Amino acid sequence: MIPDKCKSYQTSRTKEAITLLKEKNYAWLLLSLLWFFSFFGSIGRFVQSYYQNDISQYLGVGRAFLGLTWSVNLLITALCAPIGGLLVDKYGYKKVMLLTGIIGNIAIVTVLFSNTSVGYFIGFGILSGLSGINASSIYVLVSNWFKHHRAKALMIASSAGSLGLAVLTPLFVYFQDWLDWMKLYWILLVIGCGSILFILFFVRTNDSDDEANEAPSSSSESLKKERKLLDNARNWLPNFIGYCKNPTLVVVMIALFTCGFNMGTVERHLVAIQQVSHVHEAVFATSLSLLGLLELVGGLFFSFLLDRMNRLLALAILYGVRVMAFAILMMHFDLAPILFSLMFGASYLGAIPGGILVATEALKSSSKSIGLQTGVLLLVHHLGGVFSGYFGGINYDLFKNYQLLIGVDIGLTVFSAAAYYYIYRSTAKQKLTNVGRYNESL
Repeated sequence: MIPDKCKSYQTSRTKEAITLLKEKNYAWLLLSLLWFFSFFGSIGRFVQSYYQNDISQYLGVGRAFLGLTWSVNLLITALCAPIGGLLVDKYGYKKVMLLTGIIGNIAIVTVLFSNTSVGYFIGFGILSGLSGINASSIYVLVSNWFKHHRAKALMIASSAGSLGLAVLTPLFVYFQDWLDWMKLYWILLVIGCGSILFILFFVRTNDSDDEANEAPSSSSESLKKERKLLDNARNWLPNFIGYCKNPTLVVVMIALFTCGFNMGTVERHLVAIQQVSHVHEAVFATSLSLLGLLELVGGLFFSFLLDRMNRLLALAILYGVRVMAFAILMMHFDLAPILFSLMFGASYLGAIPGGILVATEALKSSSKSIGLQTGVLLLVHHLGGVFSGYFGGINYDLFKNYQLLIGVDIGLTVFSAAAYYYIYRSTAKQKLTNVGRYNESL
């Protein structure tokens, strides 16, 4: 006789397996190929972090120029994201993916064959930044092909870049004697050409998706949607001014700017900081791998905290962890890179969704567009990365170190942690006051 608990467990596992089979095999094939190209696409992220010194010597430019180029890339990516969403709605994700794939390959070719600082700026700074047009394509593709496991599919797709950084970094560092940044760009070009073939011959729309067919087909409803989008675009400045009158929104915007500045420091300058400190290559290769892995672990950990406790307090803790991480990074002792990656990685992905949730709840009674609000907050976040990328380059050119940059990171994170905690305490006191008044009225 099989115990009832075992039967129920077997039944649940059988149901889960059946549910997985409900998705089309073609959907899982698409997801697997997307993951493959995103995994190896992380090579570009590694090159821009690890080979700053080689690139600056090859082009005959300073770190400030490289930081400016990276900042322009990030700014264009941020500005192109909403434009790409509109293009996906109008022309479909396949055409948008194909367009950005072609532009991406042109960007790589420009960097490879120009051999000048101007060509590098155009290729990496401008053309590569246009990849932001593709930001919403993966989400729409997954929503189109997956009905029962959309969240799982999105998590799998988003894990590719982080795992790519974690797995490929020690491999590239080990073979660095013959694997320079130009060779890695050639590998990126081959992968880019393969992705175009994949898009042309494999990617197609799931026309049998019932949800896709439920989209409004009448021209009048389409016109109403377009008018609503235009109204939101016209009202972005008045809405932004309205956000600045809300203390909680101000704190969220400052914290998101800080988060962008922190991520710019890590994405753009972390390897250079460790190279200046003469950290052993094995140590910072390990630190980059840990950072890639903990992007996922940290996101899950703080998403759990944000649901289990007061979000303002959870975010105050998150930024407090970052303060300790950057303080350790500034000390430059032997294990500082490892400890920094562990602590910063744990807080890597929680700040953005947490801040947006707090902002949404703060404007819950407002009639303002949630989409517009989210777009404004993400733009503020990206601006932090823009400033960090350029400021870090100037810091190195002036002082041949990154201490001032790290100090600014510490100051911003201290202020953000204190501001979140202050709003948390103020909100708690306000609730107690309201409860007291209610009890007195009784």
